Amino acid sequence: MQGQPNKFIPALWGGVLIGIISGVPFLGFINCACCAGVIGGGLLAVYLYRKDLDPNQPMTMGEGAMLGLLAGLIGAVIGSVLSAVFSTASFDFLYRLSEYVDEPELDEFLEEMDPSMLTGGLFFFGFLMSLIIDGLFGVIGGLLGVSFFGGAKNRAD
Repeated sequence: MQGQPNKFIPALWGGVLIGIISGVPFLGFINCACCAGVIGGGLLAVYLYRKDLDPNQPMTMGEGAMLGLLAGLIGAVIGSVLSAVFSTASFDFLYRLSEYVDEPELDEFLEEMDPSMLTGGLFFFGFLMSLIIDGLFGVIGGLLGVSFFGGAKNRAD
């Protein structure tokens, strides 16, 4: 009997997908459809894990939930870091744009906005929320993945 495959590598790939979709500007809109990107990362983790599993061995819902949770937590870390990087770059872009555009509302916004907020408490709060939301929807994706890919391929009756 072959041992269980490693769950971390498939969860890492699912987490990378979640992190990129969540952290890169405009790709984050995918998550507006009921966190589709996060669910997709959980699905991907289960799919990749299933490829390494014995085809005659069915997956359990617990394995799918664990894979989805790991993918969601990894994705929350990657997405938060990417989001912080892109937020800082976006603020710098707006600041430089304001030098060339005569728009009083943009100038007022930039005066009120403190770039240190992006790295302080706001980042930490966003990270905690990402851990909860990405973990939850990653579990949902993992459970759906078991429903789609988790059955045994060749059942000997």
